[in-house]
Amino acid sequence: MGRLKNPPVYFTLAQVRFNPILTLADYLPQIQERMRKEGYPTYAKETVIALKVEAKEGQSLGPSPVPVERYKFGNVENTHSFLLDVSTLTLQSTHYGTFETFSGAFMKALTILHDAVSLDYTERVGLRYLDRVSPFGDDTLEQYLAPEVLGLGAKLGGTPEYSYCETLSTFNDCRLMSRVVTQVGGPGLPPGLLLGELVIEPRFFEYTGRHAILDNDGFTEKRETFSMQGIQGQLDSIHAIIRTAFEATATHYAFRVWNGDV
Repeated sequence: MGRLKNPPVYFTLAQVRFNPILTLADYLPQIQERMRKEGYPTYAKETVIALKVEAKEGQSLGPSPVPVERYKFGNVENTHSFLLDVSTLTLQSTHYGTFETFSGAFMKALTILHDAVSLDYTERVGLRYLDRVSPFGDDTLEQYLAPEVLGLGAKLGGTPEYSYCETLSTFNDCRLMSRVVTQVGGPGLPPGLLLGELVIEPRFFEYTGRHAILDNDGFTEKRETFSMQGIQGQLDSIHAIIRTAFEATATHYAFRVWNGDV
């Protein structure tokens, strides 16, 4: 399947977790200058609160809030934003394009980071896609999605307002959490994700009726010696799995609509 003319994807995320670099701030001038030259001139430093879970003498003490400094690099159009802290690099985008361009931008930023600090290993690699599926014209949502993800609304009668479907699957080293939410309203983000200054494409606000959010979150968790080739291979594998899930969730008719054939 080639690139769709009107793809439903409105938010994408790529992330790598690596060995902690506690002296990261010392390398920021070098990193920021190269990111600026790559087309990400906006910069901001922020403090976010993370939850840390500790165990003492075999007893879990529960999560405790810990402030974490994070650095943001973005483009002028506010469609791509990189988030960097001492152990994680994340790319968030509201203008996906293709997997090749998206993953290429992420790998370039990872190269800039590695050139500066010499990373030793990775612990987690992930991709996450959010798609907003809205019926076109007089269509219904049922024409666009497999019945398995739409809940019991159609069988119960009345007016369906909300449903939630979640499936966790394992594919060798990769795990995929696939969620489908049907609801009424405009596009939004699941808990734990923040849009920040990013701008969602206006076309996703044109429809505010009953729609579905497809949330496919794929990742691998294993410690490996740092390798650009290895990370790209993991991203490729995760992307293939997410694509399979997406194609299993949407109907052939939906793909015809998104490709402008209907």
